[in-house]
Parts: sequence; structure tokens; C-alpha cells
Amino acid sequence: MRQRAIVVDDLAAGRGRYFRIRIGTLMEAALIIALALICTLLPLVIGQRMGCAPYVSPMHLLGYFCGLGFLFKAAAYGVAPDLAFFQQFTPSPSAQLRGALYLGLFVILICVGYIAFARPVSHAQSQEAARLIASQICRRDWLFAGAFTFAAMTFALVLRARGVGLFDPALLAGLNATKQINVNDAGVGATLAGIKTFFIIPKFAFVLLLSNGIVLRARRVMVQAAIVGVLLIGIAVISGDRFELIELLVYAFATHALLGGRIAARTVFLTILGLSTVMVVSVYMTHLRFHGAQVSLFQQIVGSTYFLDLNVAVMVTDRTEFEQLLHGESYTWWLFGWVPRAIWLDKPAIDLGVYFKREIMQTYTGGAFNVTGPGEAFINFGWFGLGVAPVLGAIYRKGEEILLNPAQVLRHGTYLLYPMLFYPFVQATLQSSFSAFIVGAAAQSVLLVLMVALFVPRFRPRFRPCLMPKSGVSYAA
Repeated sequence: MRQRAIVVDDLAAGRGRYFRIRIGTLMEAALIIALALICTLLPLVIGQRMGCAPYVSPMHLLGYFCGLGFLFKAAAYGVAPDLAFFQQFTPSPSAQLRGALYLGLFVILICVGYIAFARPVSHAQSQEAARLIASQICRRDWLFAGAFTFAAMTFALVLRARGVGLFDPALLAGLNATKQINVNDAGVGATLAGIKTFFIIPKFAFVLLLSNGIVLRARRVMVQAAIVGVLLIGIAVISGDRFELIELLVYAFATHALLGGRIAARTVFLTILGLSTVMVVSVYMTHLRFHGAQVSLFQQIVGSTYFLDLNVAVMVTDRTEFEQLLHGESYTWWLFGWVPRAIWLDKPAIDLGVYFKREIMQTYTGGAFNVTGPGEAFINFGWFGLGVAPVLGAIYRKGEEILLNPAQVLRHGTYLLYPMLFYPFVQATLQSSFSAFIVGAAAQSVLLVLMVALFVPRFRPRFRPCLMPKSGVSYAA
């Protein structure tokens, strides 16, 4: 009897420990989800009240990325913890809560920096100036033809560099599964980013044609924009980058918003149609990447380091040692990143994701992990990396104000650079790494300036922005 009583007591104690652990886990998950919800809603509210661009201000973008990378994943991990990417690396018991706290503070401090440097910009004047520029876009047929010409040329160069033929049956699967070629001993290879820079030409052509078609309500121009949009979907498949699809949606929605477009029933329908297309093509690209294996898009998103990712925050705060901190070094790698890898075969990676994967996480399978902006800040400065967040917030606000200032829009058509350069900058500093973006953006800027000179008219404002009448923007051709 005594032994039976001891066994019963042990079982009761075991059940008690199990329930205490389970309750503790549920409470931790609830705290993380609550923090993620705050970090998603806060920038959306700030963007709606203070943003210069409706629905696509940097704060809106921060909210979207946070919702997909923090809130959505935290909720999924609360139900199915094994889906978490960071679970592959045996984290310490408090790693998830610590990573969530770091990520949450980073997001909040970005908002603080944004608010601190906010100055008023007239939405109405900015939109009127943008509509004027869009209505005068010229040489549209040359623009349309150039989009296909440069896309075909770039595609041919990519195939030549990879040493494959156009009719290779495994062409698309290879392009999606293998992102690097000529990988060296350090696990770093060529991504052909220099060649792919020319894809910016059809992307900008899409924005220019869409702008002109929206303002003039010209069916022929809208059809041309739609055809170039289909071309961009093909480019995404060729590049093997599903974020190209998201970029296409952002280009379209941001252009519509910057021109003062309203969210009408037609806009909602087209948005749903675009999202559905993105989902279908993304599933197809996932199928290609895993050579036909049954991996759902949901598993790919939840079990990845995409967007403003919770996994990366957990991994860097849990595994980064003081000796591994870079003390700001990664923010200077763009200084040598412009040298082509074809010339400098042993050029170090300028994407911090390679260092993160190999040196921090001790994984040597090649490629990289998305390091995210918060992750890059931590790898450089540890917890002091939180100081990078308000600087980013200030840069977001000042960049937004400069590009959407009515006078700058009239003089230089700067609203066009908002989706082409500024959105990718926000995306890179939230999801990717700083130096990798700077190198690519510098090359793209040259092409964008040339295209602006060829296809975009400019005007001279007669008044400074602060003196412009409320009824409209005065200008001279």
C-alpha cells in the first residue's frame, strides 16, 4: 500500500509539473502575441495619422512586415511550436521571450524616431503634383518596347552566366533552387545581382505606364501596364525570388495611393485578384524550389526568416557572443561591394546573412539566412543595437518627406522613386541587410535617372512649398 501511495504521489507531482510548465508556456505565448499585436497596430495607427503616403507610408510598411513576421508567426508558434525556424537550433528556455522583447522594443523605437522628426507635408498638393507629372509621361510606346527588350537581354545574360540553355527542361527548377553559382570555400558565390540590376527597367516602365494610365484613364496604356506586369511575374519566376511578386503588388498599390486613388470596389477587386495571383505563382515557385516535394506556402512563410522575423530576433539574442559582434562593420561593406565578383573571385559577402548563418549559427550548407534590420543591429552592437531603431525611424520620415514634397515632385518627379527605391530601402532595413541594398540601389539609381530624363517631364514651382495656396500647386513648365 505504501509503495502504491508513493507511485500515486509521484504521478500527481508529475502531472503538477506538466501543468505548471504548460501554463507557463501558454502565458509566455500570450505575452508574445500581445506584444506582437501592439507592435503591429502601433505603426499602422501612426502611419494613418502622420504618414505622407496613404496606406504605404514607412509606418504602414513597418506594420505590414511586423504583422507577417512577428504577429502571424507568434500566433502560429503558440499553436504549433515545432513550426518555429529557431527550434532547429536548440534555443535556451527563455530565448523566445527574450527575442520577442528585443524585436518589440526595436519596432517601438523606430516609431519614436519617426514621430520625433515628423514635419507636415500636404497630401493634396503632393498628389496634385504627382498627377501632373503622371499625365505628361511621354514616349510610352518606346517605354513599353524597352521593357521587353531589356528583360529579354537580361534573361539571356543570366542564362549565359549559369551555362544553361533556354530549352533546358530543368531550367526553371534550377533557377529557383540554386541562387548562387561558383561558390567558393567560404560558402559565398555569385548571385548575378549586377546583371539582374537591368530588371529595374521593366519595373520602372510598369510604374510609369500605370501612373499615366490611372491619371488619363487611358485603356490602351493600362493594357500596356498589365502586359508589363505579366512580364514582371515572369521575371520573379526567373529570379527565383518570391518577394519580387510582393514588390509588384506594392508598386501597383503605392502608385495608386500616391496619385490620390481611392479604395473603391474596383480597387478591392483588383487587389484580391493580385493577391490571388501572387499566391498561385508563389505556390508554383515553392514547388520548383523543392523539386516537386509537398511543402505548403504556409509552412514556407511560418517556418522561414521572411519579413520582420521573430525567429531571427530569437536566434541572434540567444546565440551571438560578444566576440562575434562586428561593432558597425557590416554597415560599411558597401564600400567594396561594387566590385564585380567576376573580377574579385574571393570577394567577401556583403550580405550579413552569410555571416549570420555560418559564424553565428554554425551552419555551413551555403547560402544565407535573412538577417533582418533588428538582427543586423544586434550582431553589430548587441543590445545597444536598439539605438539603430530610432535612427531608422528618422531616416524613414525624412526620406518620405523629401520624395513626396510637392516642389520636389514637380522638379524631379520624385514620387516615382518612392516605390522604386524608397520602399526597397524600407524592406531591406526591415528584412535584409544594409550594405547589400546600398550596392544594388546605387546601380539602379543610374538607370532610373536616365529613364526619368527620357520619359518624365519636370516643372518649376513658382512658390516654396510652405507658401503654396491650399487650392492647388502653382507651377511653370
